[in-house]
Amino acid sequence: MNPAPVNGPSKVPFTGCDAFFLALEDLMAVGGQGRHVGLTILELGAGFDISALRDAVRRFSLSHPLLHAKLCRSWFLGVPFWRTPKTLLPDGVPIFEQPPNTDRDSFCEKLLGAGGRCFLEIHILRFGDKTTLLAKWSHLLFDGRGAELALQEIARLARSPRESSRGVASWGIAFPPPPGLFARWAGTRVFVRRHYEMKPSDFSSLGGPSPKCGAPGFRLLRFSTEETALMRERAARLTGGIFQMPFFFAAAARAHAAVFKARGQRPPCFVSPVPVQARKPKARHPIFQNQVTVLHFKLNAPDVDDLEKSTTAIHAQFEAAVRSGLETSSATMLWWMRRLPTAIYRRFLQKDTAGEIVSFFQSHTGDFLPGLSDICGAHITNGWHIPSVSQPPGSGIFFSERDGRLSTTISWREKSLTAAEVDAMEFSLRCDLLGAANSNTRRD
Repeated sequence: MNPAPVNGPSKVPFTGCDAFFLALEDLMAVGGQGRHVGLTILELGAGFDISALRDAVRRFSLSHPLLHAKLCRSWFLGVPFWRTPKTLLPDGVPIFEQPPNTDRDSFCEKLLGAGGRCFLEIHILRFGDKTTLLAKWSHLLFDGRGAELALQEIARLARSPRESSRGVASWGIAFPPPPGLFARWAGTRVFVRRHYEMKPSDFSSLGGPSPKCGAPGFRLLRFSTEETALMRERAARLTGGIFQMPFFFAAAARAHAAVFKARGQRPPCFVSPVPVQARKPKARHPIFQNQVTVLHFKLNAPDVDDLEKSTTAIHAQFEAAVRSGLETSSATMLWWMRRLPTAIYRRFLQKDTAGEIVSFFQSHTGDFLPGLSDICGAHITNGWHIPSVSQPPGSGIFFSERDGRLSTTISWREKSLTAAEVDAMEFSLRCDLLGAANSNTRRD
């Protein structure tokens, strides 16, 4: 997709998942949890040119109207939209240089809990001749893949210093609904049927059902090339080697079950959404908006007790979802849900689940920045995402790979997990991902 030129102000309607995250951010505001943001981390080698970054970011800001947009809603049941301004400014993406040898983990936790006026900001941390580039982004305007594409575009502009700025439309409605009002209404039936299959489920989250203030926390697990190859072998053996999502879903569910077990609890089941990406592989656009829909999966307690049973159960649910057209139906339902006022949308999310929403969040975003080896003169040695999570559910596990090495981020809200419980979650993950014989727990 090549973005179309933009001249003057525009109205950009929310995607279905944009509206979902707006309701989730409203829930976070009710609990005093700040904004729903994510961090994208790039570890860089020597040679980083911050002047090239500043120039590239300036042109990036002058080329993308959504970086300067304001959230609007025209009437009570109107679809939320972004209103872009007539004139774009060069400071839409601020850059901050932090003191040398800043403690990165503490700084990341601070950023996850902080506000900010911009949808995207970049922080530079220096460690001798090495650099960490840290991008903080709003989940209202970016998903994880979109944040990667923004950095990819900035890197491209840095390699093309003579390229001038021009306004372009790098946005769009993911999974457009079927034509015709009746077809759009009928298109929700598969989703509604699946929703009511899960509605009687008595699932729990680690954070509990009541939104409450709690600082964000995270732990990063990094795996070697050899360990990642071993995981792929284990996943292929359990899934048939074509689609590995069920393996990682099962590992995330079992990691949460390990914490519940340590608490002396055993929820009857676990329910969690899986994002489905709309962008084609290797696509450069669209950069902005949440270009995904979601599928919900459920694991009953007896299945969670065994990794193979868990993986098989999720694999079967995914095949059933594909046969029934659940992906399209979910997208159509999200398209309709955009019209709900945000506070009502939030209450709808909590109503049928006694406030829990889901058991946990999780995703595997695949290859991290594929095809991009350097940015602003410095080689990218590794990279990963640190998503924040709302409470409820209060916890999430997120996977990505860079150059054949898996990175796993455990994210939580204070009061949802203790340090000992994070240890238990990490131990469970390592045992399932690597096998008990290769799961020596270590902090990175």
